Amino acid sequence: MSCSVDRFVITKGVDNNFLFTIKADNSTLPLVIEPSDTFSYRLLKLEDGVSVLNGTLDVENATNGNVSLFISSVQADALETSKGTKADRYYLRPNYKLVLECSTINNGDFLAKVYEVYVD
Repeated sequence: MSCSVDRFVITKGVDNNFLFTIKADNSTLPLVIEPSDTFSYRLLKLEDGVSVLNGTLDVENATNGNVSLFISSVQADALETSKGTKADRYYLRPNYKLVLECSTINNGDFLAKVYEVYVD
């Protein structure tokens, strides 16, 4: 999985679409996604591990190993935002973690995790 940003941030008030590139084990090359491969996600609260969102990922480009996660503005608005104090310039605090569950022919079953998910 590759990500070109420092933080994984879900923005309230808009539809959010995130693109992930699934990579083969021990390789920098993308995994070719087969028609029978499945990808799902769970967004979990950091404090207690309770799942607040879950669903399936859409395959965007099978040859390049791209899958997308769509979170609607309605879903994003229901998520909790946590910010630091005024003295700390109201920095964002993570409230969630994201777990991607992948089942592939070419790479078997595996999990990919984003340990800190911020909501702005």
